[in-house]
Amino acid sequence: MRRYFAAVALALGAMAIATMAGCGKSHLATESSADEPAAKAVPVEVATATRDSIEHKLELSGTIQASDSVNVVPETMGKVAAVYVDVGDRVGRGQRLVRIDTELAVAQRDQAAAGVSAAQARFAQATEARDLTDEQTRVAVRQAEVGLETAREMLRKARTAARLQESVVESNIEQARMGVRSAETRLAEVKAGARAQQRRQAEEQVTQAKAALDLARQTYERHQRLFDKGVIPAQQLDQVRTQYEVAQAQHNQAVQALSLVEEGARTEQVQMAELGVEQAKEQLRLAEAARDRVEIAKQDVATAEQGVRQAQETLTAARANRQQVALRERDMQAAAAAIGQAASAEKLAAIQVEKASIYAPIAGTIAARYVDPGEGASPGMPVLTIVNNDLLYLEVSVSEEELAKIEVGRSAEVRADAVPDRTFTGYIYALNPAVHPASRTGSARISIGNPSRELRAGMFARASIVVEELYDVIVVPREAVFSEQGKQFAYVVEGGAAEKREVEVGMEEEARSEIVSGIEAGDQLVVLGQHLLKQGQRVKVQPRRGRDAR
Repeated sequence: MRRYFAAVALALGAMAIATMAGCGKSHLATESSADEPAAKAVPVEVATATRDSIEHKLELSGTIQASDSVNVVPETMGKVAAVYVDVGDRVGRGQRLVRIDTELAVAQRDQAAAGVSAAQARFAQATEARDLTDEQTRVAVRQAEVGLETAREMLRKARTAARLQESVVESNIEQARMGVRSAETRLAEVKAGARAQQRRQAEEQVTQAKAALDLARQTYERHQRLFDKGVIPAQQLDQVRTQYEVAQAQHNQAVQALSLVEEGARTEQVQMAELGVEQAKEQLRLAEAARDRVEIAKQDVATAEQGVRQAQETLTAARANRQQVALRERDMQAAAAAIGQAASAEKLAAIQVEKASIYAPIAGTIAARYVDPGEGASPGMPVLTIVNNDLLYLEVSVSEEELAKIEVGRSAEVRADAVPDRTFTGYIYALNPAVHPASRTGSARISIGNPSRELRAGMFARASIVVEELYDVIVVPREAVFSEQGKQFAYVVEGGAAEKREVEVGMEEEARSEIVSGIEAGDQLVVLGQHLLKQGQRVKVQPRRGRDAR
């Protein structure tokens, strides 16, 4: 569209300039005809300047090449067992072409498959061993943890029982000593008779016995609660109960002693006081004998501590055995890696069997055959060549000035000398971004459809590419314009005479030229006989013998 408006603007400018030039030159022609005698009319042929479209085409040449040309190369080595095609045969993509003997490859594949089965069996065994070891060591660790916790609980109970035992024994001894002193004092008072001081002492004894009784009751109640919780054995509770009962008896004795003091000493009182002393001493002996139980409790603590140490060692050993799981895990990983290796070997062998059959990588025609059955084939050495002539391309050289005018996707008309009566349509699909520094040329590739397969790779061909097109411009035959002293002119016939006009030429085709200025649409231009003319020369228009302005 921009080209169209530019062409219109140029045409309007050309018309204005042509009008001015025409007026001036008409004046000159009048003066010339006034000064010179009329010359004899020169016969000429003319064509009419018209408004039309015009194209700028690049004419390029090159060699037709196949878009797909493949050397079929085997991927494995072996003896050729069969060749299924020959030169000139049409083949489709994926068609089987050649078969290489597979006896050795099949044996290798079967051997590799057996290796995979063996590796899988080893992996299963390693997995089972890992799982079994994991379960066994996990259970052992849990049992050791439970055993350690139990041993620690037993140690805690043993220490608690030992502290309580020691406390009870020492408390009982102290109470027994107090009872002995109290009984001895009572006996002395009974024998000495009651005095005010004795009365106070008896009252103090009652108070002390009452305090001892309260302490014994509290100790008994505490032991009863511990026994209910299972912390101490029944034996300890029985001992404390006995002490509580002794404290009750001592309190009763102190009360009775106070009563005797108040009543006065009697023989039976003295005997009772002596009996109280004996009983208190016996109680002290029993309390001191209970110290053996403290030692036994301490031995229980030591035994519990030893049990904790053994449980800790057992747990440490069980946790250490968990390392065997990591060893079994590595065995399993090694077995898995062996499976991968064996599977890779099997896959490689299977590929060798599969690669023994060679298939067409593209559709096309067999252009060459290099092997026969019984011959050897090896990677890197082609066995066949396939050429696809259905889609060809023409590679052409383009000057650096013209390279900027073409673009990918532009259409082209292609003609081959070997097929003179056909014109093929192509499209530019690639441009070489680099320009050769010596020749200052680049290259372009034009794809050509060849469904009839008339074209063949290697043919010489020419391509015509439209790079620019103008619409509604002044167009004249190229032979109407001639050059003099670096300028371009044309003769316009007006009133039977030739008027020489300077013109500006724009785009040119093979047979036509665009006139930017100097000529208007409808002007009659001399296209034959210009060399006989001069300004104002009379002319005689002759028919063009079948040619027109185009």
